Amino acid sequence: MASAAAAAGWGLGAVDGVLPPELLLDVLLRLPAGPICRLRAVCRSWLAFTTDPHFIAAHAARHPAPLLAVGVQGFPRLCVDLVDLSGNLVKQILRVGKGRVVSGSSADRVLVAGEDHSVRVLNPTTGSISILPSHRCGGADPSTIAAWFAFGQTASTGECKLVRILLNIDNSRHLSEVITIGDTDGEWRETANPPGYLGWNCTNGVVFKGAAYFILDYCFSDPSFLERGCMPSFDFATEKWSVALQGPLNRILEESNGTLSYHDLANQLMLSGLKGTLCTSHWNDQFYTVDLWFLTDSEKGTWSKDHRINVDAVFHGIGDYLKVQPLLVTDEGKIVLSMQMGSKGVVQIYDPVTDTSSDIIQISIYTGASVFTGSLLCPQSV
Repeated sequence: MASAAAAAGWGLGAVDGVLPPELLLDVLLRLPAGPICRLRAVCRSWLAFTTDPHFIAAHAARHPAPLLAVGVQGFPRLCVDLVDLSGNLVKQILRVGKGRVVSGSSADRVLVAGEDHSVRVLNPTTGSISILPSHRCGGADPSTIAAWFAFGQTASTGECKLVRILLNIDNSRHLSEVITIGDTDGEWRETANPPGYLGWNCTNGVVFKGAAYFILDYCFSDPSFLERGCMPSFDFATEKWSVALQGPLNRILEESNGTLSYHDLANQLMLSGLKGTLCTSHWNDQFYTVDLWFLTDSEKGTWSKDHRINVDAVFHGIGDYLKVQPLLVTDEGKIVLSMQMGSKGVVQIYDPVTDTSSDIIQISIYTGASVFTGSLLCPQSV
């Protein structure tokens, strides 16, 4: 139970009521964020207490479970639903704008990419939406432009930046840009292009130690220029590219005993950030399994295969049309997976102890989904 000293120190002693302050505090800390936000309208003293930074921090510690930010196609604009891992709606943000939620957006922000690859940054806590400046694509038809995104912070200063890589499919030309989030005069700055063609399946960079990592398209990579299996990374501080990290690709091929090739892996690998490190998932359509390889030593490029997931039988026979991306690992060791088949998909939670999966929520490739680990309470919310 919360202490009386904490309750008094946070101003709860001034709230009239039947319950002792420490008991009332304990009750409030048990409530989800949604009801607390509604309770703020009761009176000024409740508003002051539930917006106190100490209370918000204590509530976040009591409710550490992540949420899923799922795009829902409303009319005329996209809505974003925040749901728990049981699929229950926690909060809905209306009229976000046309586009889709970008997976791996950020711990406390959600990116929404428009059909023209414009970007909105959504703060689920406050519901505020920041519209970033339009991009420069030389007048090309947006439908002929492929886009990759990565949103992260510099390792030294914590400055938030977004990098966007555009590829004109008609002429194979890249345009890479970066923007500083929160800069009042923020504009896209052109930067160097990636050292090779990025993977079409893994369209978002994963941020690790201040850099965004991507998977290369190994079908179009020149082994005389880029070593097979290397992962290009964009450093948010220097805004430069590197190819220093070796991925688990060669280990995967070795374990396959000749049954897989570089060409096969082009449609089978996805990159995620799990358990504080990089994770490469390998969907093997021959055995209907997903292997999760975790980076254990970034200096040596050492990877460890920690999980083999048996995919639900409903997905058997789909082949490489199935895209499997891990979203998070819970404190209990369960694994949340995004399963995409063409335009449709589902988010599932897999229990390695029972070797079973259950659906959380249906998703669409046109609306997207991401993970949100921030708090839904803030001093400004009412």
